[in-house]
Amino acid sequence: MKKRQFFKFCIFFMIGLFILKWVYDIFGGQEAIDLLKEKKFDLYLLFFAHIPTLYLDSLAWYVLFKKNNKISLFWSFIITWISQSSGKFLPTGNITGEFVRVYLGTQKGLTLHASSSTTFADLILATFSLFLMAFFSFIFLITNYSDLIDSKNSMYIYLSLSLILFGCIFFYWFVRKRLLIYSLKKFGKIFKIQLQKKNLNFLIKLDFSLYQLSKNKFKVLNALGIRLLGWLAGAFEIYVFLFIIGVDASVLDVVIIESFSGIIRAIAFFIPAGLGVQELAFVMIGEYVGFGSSVSFSMALGRRIREILVGFPAIIAWVMIFKKDKKKGSSIS
Repeated sequence: MKKRQFFKFCIFFMIGLFILKWVYDIFGGQEAIDLLKEKKFDLYLLFFAHIPTLYLDSLAWYVLFKKNNKISLFWSFIITWISQSSGKFLPTGNITGEFVRVYLGTQKGLTLHASSSTTFADLILATFSLFLMAFFSFIFLITNYSDLIDSKNSMYIYLSLSLILFGCIFFYWFVRKRLLIYSLKKFGKIFKIQLQKKNLNFLIKLDFSLYQLSKNKFKVLNALGIRLLGWLAGAFEIYVFLFIIGVDASVLDVVIIESFSGIIRAIAFFIPAGLGVQELAFVMIGEYVGFGSSVSFSMALGRRIREILVGFPAIIAWVMIFKKDKKKGSSIS
């Protein structure tokens, strides 16, 4: 890691720690820990509750590159498992997991531009499906509880919805108008940027792959629907956690919490492992739908526990796979 990158990492990591400490002190951190201690022997259920989410996320990506017929659904599951863990379990930031997925996809036989384009497209679809779930659940919520429109946390919800929608529109426009190639031509001349032929060819292929993929409406809509189901499965994980600690929750409650906590964390992707941001998001949205501070914070801690339960075996599996391949003197095949 270069000194500049390490310096930025340290700054954002310290910001995350500060937010986490503040949330812990203000929003009943010790009470939340006490809730978890009472049910500590049942928390293993969170591992199994995450399997449907992981399967659906893997299936959505598999649908996008299925035509290449290079990776089986099983390996799509393994790669997605490892890549998501590297972005959440390791303190390297959310976006790191996508680079890991691109790399492992190429190791399993996808071309670099195919692995990159499908991963990028899947990321956009995941974000847009998250927006759809959040938008419609929020509309349903304020329709039935009009007093929530002017709630103190509503401003953050409006802002997060607007930002995530703007991001989705921008990237869709970026792909459909092939702005990558336009940018290379335009800014390359202005700033006299010269790329190696290998890198230039990759960017051209990446742009073309994304454009072609965006034209396949059936494939895109199929992957979008699966991603939406994946977010709903994530909401089910919260429901399971609340059931474990003995707290009643409605389907709408957990959908709202999952969608908006996911949006807030996506916006703050630069914070390593979403440290502090994820906890603050759970507290904000949890209180918004009527849960107390300690219960809301315990949900955030429960999500961290699930990430460790799922992520630690994934990192071990990654190391073991590469160790095995190293002995064979070849990459993953």
